[in-house]
Amino acid sequence: MIYIFRGNVKRVLISLLTNPIFIIGYWIFGHELASICRYGRMNNNLYILLLSIVLLFSIILITTIKMIKVSDHKLKNLTNLKSWKNISIIIFVAITLLYGVNIYKSATNYGGKLAWYIERLKNERSVKFEHNNIYNYGVKGIFEDINKEHTLPQELYMVNNFSLEFNSDGTITSFDTFVYGKNEDGKEESYLITFDKNKSKNITLILNGYAGPTYNVDMLVEPLVKTVSVIPIKQKVSEWNENQYGLVYYGKRNWGYNTNGIINIDKDGKEYSPEVATSEIIGYTVSIFIPGKEKMITPARYNLIGDPNWSKPSTTQNQVNSNEKKNELKNTKEQFYLSKEVGFKLDVTDKALGSTFYSLSKTMDGEKTWTVINNDPFSGTIGSASGIVFIDDKLGFLGAVNPSGNEGALYRTDDGGTSFKKVNFTPHKVKLDNGQSLSPFDSPGMPYEEDGVFNLLMGQGSDGDYNGNSSALYQSKDKGQTWEYIKEVKNS
Repeated sequence: MIYIFRGNVKRVLISLLTNPIFIIGYWIFGHELASICRYGRMNNNLYILLLSIVLLFSIILITTIKMIKVSDHKLKNLTNLKSWKNISIIIFVAITLLYGVNIYKSATNYGGKLAWYIERLKNERSVKFEHNNIYNYGVKGIFEDINKEHTLPQELYMVNNFSLEFNSDGTITSFDTFVYGKNEDGKEESYLITFDKNKSKNITLILNGYAGPTYNVDMLVEPLVKTVSVIPIKQKVSEWNENQYGLVYYGKRNWGYNTNGIINIDKDGKEYSPEVATSEIIGYTVSIFIPGKEKMITPARYNLIGDPNWSKPSTTQNQVNSNEKKNELKNTKEQFYLSKEVGFKLDVTDKALGSTFYSLSKTMDGEKTWTVINNDPFSGTIGSASGIVFIDDKLGFLGAVNPSGNEGALYRTDDGGTSFKKVNFTPHKVKLDNGQSLSPFDSPGMPYEEDGVFNLLMGQGSDGDYNGNSSALYQSKDKGQTWEYIKEVKNS
């Protein structure tokens, strides 16, 4: 019985591989499948793929029925064309290898739509949004809903900000934030949290993104939750009589001596609006505003008072003065100043599936006005920005890391940020004790200039464990256009 079954299978395979229509159908199937994996659905390729599957299934079915009925003598006559049989097998194998490799590339290293789809399956979660009225539940309800299905770290920090919009009846229509923290086991976790009522009734959660953690207390989430819980939001927005409102929180902010819109509020909801500031106004500020009318109608900027740690700067005035003498310019991984007047900054324009979109702006008057000079400096999506440096008003560099944080890239401009090109590095290979080779250094830091030579340290990313997570020193003698490996550097 087994022999008969194996014999029939062999007959079917031989007949299929020598059938030109089957080979053509298989080629169309491979081509369309590889295209969808690489680029996603385009034009009618999904319909062509489905038609090719129907064609292949029909041929297999007809061939199977036919081969069961055919005699061994007739089968021998059908397969006498040995040369065609060999050629057809070679063609079949070639098609399989060609499109198989393309599909594999589309599924790895974010090389195609398939890789993003796999990333979504691995890290994207949907959470039922029940506490969706800000008047009734504040923002605490958002985190309560998430905690029902995913236990968040008790102490959460933001990467950038928390932004939210809601209707006049209090219904939350959208929000967005990127938070991280350490769980009970001390392991770091990150969560890209988004909600758009027009797209889904559920909260979307993206796990395991690269947050670039600094654990800066100025970016704590807890003050946001506590402040919103005491703000009389419904009463405040009723004064404006609009249909849509916004809420934004950037962590601890220094308003200087500007009291415009500032409202100090205690845990019992009692408000104190200072007319004149006798000292710098510093606090974890939650702003309520009308989207698109921020300049016409001053936002209500609430600072919760009562906790002394929430109303003082994280550094003393002496430390600030000392730091200003060393570096008067506030440079971070998303902004860089050439002088007090001239600066560049990256602004988040959108987030999706663990990736971030940025625009690049420039100021010539010390932050009084900003002008967008590049709507997409990274030419697409990245995980997040890892740095920005300008050597002069023309030459500059941007750093980026992928969503998992295990690999980075460097971008260079020589026209003041109008355009950027990705910088290519020759990977430095190292040999392990077992004889295998690998290229561990794949996350470039920001370049710096010494005696006319540009230097940068190439790290290993979040997955680096080679030789104590050491770095590689690269140098450039043509202002960052090409780079040469110099030596391995031990991290201190």
